[in-house]
Amino acid sequence: MPQRHWVYAYQIEPPQPDTRFAKVKTLLRRAHLAARRAARMWAGRVVLQTSVSHILIVTDSPSRNRAVNRALEAQLKRQGVRFSVGEPVSLPIAPR
Repeated sequence: MPQRHWVYAYQIEPPQPDTRFAKVKTLLRRAHLAARRAARMWAGRVVLQTSVSHILIVTDSPSRNRAVNRALEAQLKRQGVRFSVGEPVSLPIAPR
């Protein structure tokens, strides 16, 4: 049976410039590499828009209570950024 994937996003308002995300991007890269080493799926990307910034997460688990989430949220708080987190949504599994 194919592995199910989940997606959720951190929404950041007001939008932030790309330069404010340097530490966040480093954290996302490290989390992705750690997941790969553990044969897991976890990837995060910063998406900048004019009205809001997002951090999009795709993972193999709907849990948002992981060390990477706590580290990401702590970093955003240290930067004084207001954010909310959406509920995980299951991605459809493509037929083979």
